[in-house]
Amino acid sequence: MKRAACLIAAAMICSLAMAQRAVDFASKFMDSCKGDTAIHCVTIGPKMMEQLTKHHDENRNELIAQAIQKLRTARIIMASTSGDAYYEKAQKLLQKYPRRFSHNKDYHNDHSHGAFYTRQAKDGKVVELIMLHSDTTKDGLVIVNLTGDIDKEFTELLSKSFSNKK
Repeated sequence: MKRAACLIAAAMICSLAMAQRAVDFASKFMDSCKGDTAIHCVTIGPKMMEQLTKHHDENRNELIAQAIQKLRTARIIMASTSGDAYYEKAQKLLQKYPRRFSHNKDYHNDHSHGAFYTRQAKDGKVVELIMLHSDTTKDGLVIVNLTGDIDKEFTELLSKSFSNKK
């Protein structure tokens, strides 16, 4: 009887641990696009992030290098067709979880538009940043999903970079 109770308790603890593990937005979006061959996802893990920070370039921005060190993963989703349709799908998925993802800002220019969303941990730190970018001249979409310790300066730097791009 004690053995059965221990097994049940262990199973419950394992299932609770799995339920608490957060799934990032890129995973949710790719699950919603299962079987769609027009959309692709690339994941850059911690080892590659480490390599990016070690790369020496004379034009390298030190703020970006510091920010990269704080990131855990980067997932990049790309579609070369139907950019606006995928953009709408991504926005609807983000809006489906308003307690999880917060809309931060939008940007528009002559050839593209996009939005920034964040997910905060219980302590208020931003742990996930989602950037939607639709290129209206090429009809493409790029979603960048960053996880890690994301500070406000990094978010502002990215926002300025995207809104000023030509």
